[in-house]
Amino acid sequence: MSKATAEYVTARAVDLQAKSAAAFKIAVSNNPDRVRAMLNLWFVPKFKPMFYNEEERYSKVSATASGLDDIVLLDPSYSSAVTEPGGQETQHPVRMIDIDTKNLVEYPNIGPRGQYCILSHSWKGREVNYKYIDDAKFRAFNQALAAAEADKTSPKKTATGPAKLNDIDTIKTQCQQDIDEQVERIKALAEESNALSDLGLSDASDIVKELLSLRVDVKTLEKGDDGEGGFQKAKDNLATALAARDYGKMEEEVFDQFLRDTGLEDDKIQVIRGITGNVTEQLSLDVTKAEETLNQEKRKQSEEAEKLLFFERHGHIRDAIDELIGRLERKKSVTKVEKSIERSKEIFNNYPFQKTDKRYLWIDSCCINRSDDGEYVKSISAMGEWYKNAEFCLIHLDTRRNIPRDPLVDWQVLKSTIDPPRPNIAKFKDIADYKPEWSTRAWTLQELVMSKTTYYVNSAWELLPRPVDTIGPWYHLSPFVYLYTSVDTNNPYSSVLSDGGGEKLLTGVLDNSGIKYRLKELPTEEKSITTAQKLIATLEVLDFRLPRDIEMETARSRITQSVYLAVSGLTASSENLVSDGKQLLDSILEVLQPYLFGSRVYSLAERARHAINILLKCLVNILEVSIIRDRSDVATFGKVQNLELWRKGLIRSRFSTHNAMSLLSGRNATVVTDFAYCLMGMLGVRFPVFPAEGLTKALSRLLDEVVISSNDVSVFNWTGKQYGSHIRGRSLYPSLPEAYNIGKDEERKKKRDEKLTELVQLERYEKMTDFLAISGMLVSAITFVKERQKKDIPLGWVMEILRVIKRAEFEQLRPHITNIGKILKYIETAFDSKSAAMPQTANSPSTSNLGTPTMGVGEDTSKQAATSPSLSSFSSQIKTPSLPKDLPSFKAPKFGRKKTEPETAPPKASSQQSSSRAFGGFKSPSLKSFGRKESETSQANATPAEVGTPTNEPEVASLSSPPATPSLMISDAQSHPLDNEVFSYIKRIEGVEGNEGEVKGRNVPISANPELPGELGKVLAEIPEREFSKPHKKSEEFDTMISPNPIIVKNSGIEGLFDIQRVIVSMAQPEKLRRQVRNAVSPHQKITGWCVISTGFATVMVSFSCPKSILAKELDIVQAVEDKVLNRKNQETSNSGEGPNRASGSQINQSEAQKVETAWQKSIKDRLKLSQSDKDEKSTGPDDSIFKEYEAEGDRVSRMIKFVQESDLTEVAGEWVLARFSGVPGAKWFLCYLELGGSGRDFYGQRIPTDEIDFHNASPERGLLKYWEYYMMEKKYRLCSILQKLMDSKDWGNLKTEMGQNLAKRITKEISGDDDDEEKRRNDSDAAESDDDGNAESSLLKDLGGMALSMAGAGLVQQFYEWRAERLQKSLSADVLKKFPAHIQTAMEALDDNKDLMPSMFHSAKKVHMF
Repeated sequence: MSKATAEYVTARAVDLQAKSAAAFKIAVSNNPDRVRAMLNLWFVPKFKPMFYNEEERYSKVSATASGLDDIVLLDPSYSSAVTEPGGQETQHPVRMIDIDTKNLVEYPNIGPRGQYCILSHSWKGREVNYKYIDDAKFRAFNQALAAAEADKTSPKKTATGPAKLNDIDTIKTQCQQDIDEQVERIKALAEESNALSDLGLSDASDIVKELLSLRVDVKTLEKGDDGEGGFQKAKDNLATALAARDYGKMEEEVFDQFLRDTGLEDDKIQVIRGITGNVTEQLSLDVTKAEETLNQEKRKQSEEAEKLLFFERHGHIRDAIDELIGRLERKKSVTKVEKSIERSKEIFNNYPFQKTDKRYLWIDSCCINRSDDGEYVKSISAMGEWYKNAEFCLIHLDTRRNIPRDPLVDWQVLKSTIDPPRPNIAKFKDIADYKPEWSTRAWTLQELVMSKTTYYVNSAWELLPRPVDTIGPWYHLSPFVYLYTSVDTNNPYSSVLSDGGGEKLLTGVLDNSGIKYRLKELPTEEKSITTAQKLIATLEVLDFRLPRDIEMETARSRITQSVYLAVSGLTASSENLVSDGKQLLDSILEVLQPYLFGSRVYSLAERARHAINILLKCLVNILEVSIIRDRSDVATFGKVQNLELWRKGLIRSRFSTHNAMSLLSGRNATVVTDFAYCLMGMLGVRFPVFPAEGLTKALSRLLDEVVISSNDVSVFNWTGKQYGSHIRGRSLYPSLPEAYNIGKDEERKKKRDEKLTELVQLERYEKMTDFLAISGMLVSAITFVKERQKKDIPLGWVMEILRVIKRAEFEQLRPHITNIGKILKYIETAFDSKSAAMPQTANSPSTSNLGTPTMGVGEDTSKQAATSPSLSSFSSQIKTPSLPKDLPSFKAPKFGRKKTEPETAPPKASSQQSSSRAFGGFKSPSLKSFGRKESETSQANATPAEVGTPTNEPEVASLSSPPATPSLMISDAQSHPLDNEVFSYIKRIEGVEGNEGEVKGRNVPISANPELPGELGKVLAEIPEREFSKPHKKSEEFDTMISPNPIIVKNSGIEGLFDIQRVIVSMAQPEKLRRQVRNAVSPHQKITGWCVISTGFATVMVSFSCPKSILAKELDIVQAVEDKVLNRKNQETSNSGEGPNRASGSQINQSEAQKVETAWQKSIKDRLKLSQSDKDEKSTGPDDSIFKEYEAEGDRVSRMIKFVQESDLTEVAGEWVLARFSGVPGAKWFLCYLELGGSGRDFYGQRIPTDEIDFHNASPERGLLKYWEYYMMEKKYRLCSILQKLMDSKDWGNLKTEMGQNLAKRITKEISGDDDDEEKRRNDSDAAESDDDGNAESSLLKDLGGMALSMAGAGLVQQFYEWRAERLQKSLSADVLKKFPAHIQTAMEALDDNKDLMPSMFHSAKKVHMF
């Protein structure tokens, strides 16, 4: 830029800035309104949000709208066929038979003027095809032409000439001519070859029949009576049986070894064998049967050797007879075509299908030109859509094909020597029992599922009627109409259907109108179907027409459009013409007028729309049950039970691939590739067919199209080691459709796995049930102790039960859990209910406000019994905190006497009472367990005979105290009547208590069927048992499994996101596998074997088939893992910390206990003169010897879990892993060989075909089970400790209460005093304060202070025990789990909750290219 230019630009900028400033000042600064408007324009949004109350908003809308006003009308030209893979071009067949003219028509007019149906049948030999029809028409034309030429040259000319035949009559005539020609040829050959003499016939009149009968006998020998046997078939069956037996023996040996490796005993192994029977014996029986069948076939052939030799000598006659049989089959095929036309025409005429100008029938055998490859390819790929768009499908349930004697019967019927065979099926309900061969064909699966409506005829072409036949197309349309009417919730005429008479009212309008309608009332077994027919006729008169190509996604919109069109036609103004539909609509509206609710005024169009909706709703309500029941019946004999949405009538294509593939099991096809091609319509895909490619390639192309179009992951949910695909890059696909269904061998293995899982988990379930029962009892007892004041509770019972439960194992307690639960339940109910509301008599003193008083021994016990019958028996059961038996008795100091005054001796106690020492008339709780974890109850060593309680001191007993409820610490001398029986029963629990109060060994015998003794059993008979059910495992089922992640299908493989789980693989018979690897001739040779797959938590055994190159690498890895992970000696057991933590830190040592000890505690010890030290006992919890048995297995599983938790996936490359598609519920795990890609960051994989890997039926690892058993024992021990601490807390609380009561009474007595004592003190000597008096008062104060300190200390101990019990209860599981390694805790919780141990430590969403 030049300098002059720069100056010019600068000047212009300055000038422009000045002008802009002046304009802004004039326009904005001097005009504030403009400024305000500008700011509003800039900062005030045009859209202002409005907030609604959703409930009020929608309630107002629903009050005025029916729910159908929001449905958008589709374009009239819309067709669901546009969404199909083939579009509109091939949605109808290109060639069909006109039903009315019986001619074969090309490019028929299908649409508003035409409709068609399809025949589903089984091919039986030689069928009439398009080429034969074309040749027959050509011959007929030539014959007609020759006849016309002959007529011209004939002196007698005919006026009309030869009659022109339709195509069906033409081929019928041609077939008969062919048969006659072949009969003459056979007779001529028989005469020329001297066959008459060989057969012993004198003339050739019956030669055809004799030769045909002879040929049928020979074919029976070759194929059997049913066409599926014969000599060759018997040989094949024997070879198959021998191979299965040899394989079964190997499999049984491997499985038995696997069972022994899991720790099962021989008796349990026999149980598993018994589930499926002895496999070897069963397979040996199959071999024996196959050998017998083969011998029978050999005998038959030897007996019929002459017949076989005859056709060997006369081969030309054999060929001629076979040709005659083929022509007889073609003749029967012509009859099939003729009869199918008649039945189709009958259905169109009698049932409510729309009236059209043209009606057609399509038959696959004669409407496809198979000589034209292009037409054949298009027809096969589009056949699904043709069935889908047909009005109905006529299904011919014929007799079985390939029956050798059928040609002879056909010949005899043709010659009228016998009557036609009787029909094979008489009624529709007999179809399931007959089991037609039609249900076993591959193509009929598509023909049944994709058809709108089906009609059935038997072998004699007799229609098999059922009630729903009469509703015609409404059989298909009703489920969609139901979707439409379900949103019509505010129809003003809806009350007409609520009183139950709406159907009769609506159908009566048509009957009373006098209008003639096309549909006639047909005889039917259900009156509801007759009503439905009249409603359909009513809708037809109203010109209501539903579209033919309706689908679930478009049902509401398409039906709304049909209702709109019908209403528009009925309400259109027409002065000169009043149609029947308008007259009928007026009559319907008049009848419905009384049922109109609301004050709103509706227009004629609105009332007409609501009236049609009421008719539709009434119709579907009638048909719903009948249609669902009929579709269920059809699904049963059609073998499509697992298509749930099809049974509801909602979909006919785009099913789950796994479900569709599984339906092919047990079906057959003439061409093997048809197994893949017949599913194109059901899966909603298309691709060119090429029968020569083979089934594996065809199946691979089919699955490619499914994955590309829908991302359906169920494609990969197949199993079977023999079904791996050999196609490069398609290891994720199977080679045969049978892989999607469980075969006989797979089913047997599945049963064994389920039984193995049941046996391995049986003990776990039993222990879990036992723990739930025991914990339920203890938790209930804990709650009871917390909420109740343990008055009159038989503590002796509870303490004895606690002692038993705390130390015993589950196997020892199992037979007694029910009775122990009854005893505890009895304590909770009976004792609580009697002590909660205790009546008082007139003689009973009132309760003192100083605390809960006690009952003196001198008080009349009979009076107490009269007051409350239960008290006298219950009070003796109260077991207060005890002291060692050898301690001397300590008597409380007496107020009001001098130190030198003699001590008054208490009255003698009974022998029972003298055995216990008391402090102030009560026992003191033991301090042995204070400040540490509980191990044994303070009364663990007390015998049942020491349950009694001592009496009070005389001065306490002399006080007047109300007997409302006996004190916990003061009990009657009389014991409970059931004491002896309860303690006797607990003592008799075998294997619980040893000589020294310890738990016996684990293998002690357990008493069978324990019963409560005598009177105790009667008392507890009414107490209900606690019920604990085994958790129920729900099976997972998924209708669709669409991957949210992209799946890329390439020629070289399939790429997607996978979850990768590292596993530990152990090979069965590894040396045998190594020999097979060495002897393999190529790296790609498949080797079959068995392996055990473990995730560290669970283990499964599967058989596999793997290339030699991959197996050789895995065998080396398996050996290394076994050496370093599985079989490594536990050298760090004591320092690894991987077992339960048994450190001494769990107890409070002696020094810590001394820190807790305070002055009041020493005071009590000094006063009680304890003879034994307060040294803590170690709380060992469950027996440590039990843990030592589990430690080795636990350490092994701990190493396994650490191994599979490898965080770096590159370290896993080169191993066999488990893989599944990520983010898809229901995607199954499969075994996969994982390796690093070329870049070092990519991963390649190759699927290894195996049996089903089902972790729902997996067995937990043995070490994990051992840890879990110890975990359950520890939890049980902790629960007992919680209850014991709560009871100790209550004991100390009651001790504090009693000490306070006695302290208060003595102070009160000292203050009040006796008058004599007061007078004596006044008349005392002048030395009022002597040294003795001073000493007495000092001693009194010390006694009072000691008692006060003891009372306060007891309160502190009570609070400590309550706090300790509450903390243990809140963190029970967490505290116990801390004893185990962190990486095992989650699995133990899963076992504790009875959850499946599914793989959970996988690498999620890793990109892998699967070859």
